Amino acid sequence: MSCTTILIPAHNEAAVIGRTLWFLSRGLPQNAFEVIVIANGCTDATAARTRAAVPQATVIETERAGKCHALNLGYAASAKGGPVIFLDADLDVTSDSIKALIAPLTTGTAQAACGQMDVVTTHASPLVKAFYRGWRTNPYFTRGKFGGLFALSAATAARLLPLPEITADDEFIRRSVPVPDIALVNGCNFSARAPANLSDLIKVRRRSIRGARQLGKMGLFRPDPSSLPRMIHQALTKPSEFIPVLVFLTIMIWVRVALAFEGENAKARWERDLSSRAVG
Repeated sequence: MSCTTILIPAHNEAAVIGRTLWFLSRGLPQNAFEVIVIANGCTDATAARTRAAVPQATVIETERAGKCHALNLGYAASAKGGPVIFLDADLDVTSDSIKALIAPLTTGTAQAACGQMDVVTTHASPLVKAFYRGWRTNPYFTRGKFGGLFALSAATAARLLPLPEITADDEFIRRSVPVPDIALVNGCNFSARAPANLSDLIKVRRRSIRGARQLGKMGLFRPDPSSLPRMIHQALTKPSEFIPVLVFLTIMIWVRVALAFEGENAKARWERDLSSRAVG
């Protein structure tokens, strides 16, 4: 079987990259997987900590920051021929989940695959916890979480990469693959840490909406209907979910209103959550 490539773009992730690689590398067959970490625009010890955690990993360093640029560099340096896994540098996933993720791709039954994401909120404020309780009610997640961690077949990766310079790289790829050709792998589970405070949560949501709007201007529209009516119905019929969904919707409306008044310079910013990395 061809080697599977794991691409990990990392911008100033020294606080968390060791943890991510520790989870990933335990039990990962070195002869079947190549791990490529692309330290882009880093001013910290991301590259050094990567080499210390997984000496066999390939580390690419570039002064230019940018996730799509980093993924393109990593893919260009990869062995190709096998599935390609995209993994954010601040997520926790085991080798067993990684091996499960690529199974539908090696059998030729899917072009892409994703798993189920759990958001850890133990360190988050009450408002952020309520937001994610509401967020989890979104029917979209019955098809898994296509973002943060997903995999493409060799042919699909060759078709879609190099990526254009966009904000929503994960969503660009999701919208470029037919829905029936994306496999949900129940045996693949991974964890992300929620922002610790409302300010950082809003940064993440602003970036997400900006990215989606950019894709719409490119003619890449979301392939599934809005989940909003179903979320509202669920909140009205299940009293325990009413407050979390209300918090979720209130924050999302707030973010959209704020975006309506931002200038052109703000639209080019890459906003990120630093609070979850601080507890990494």
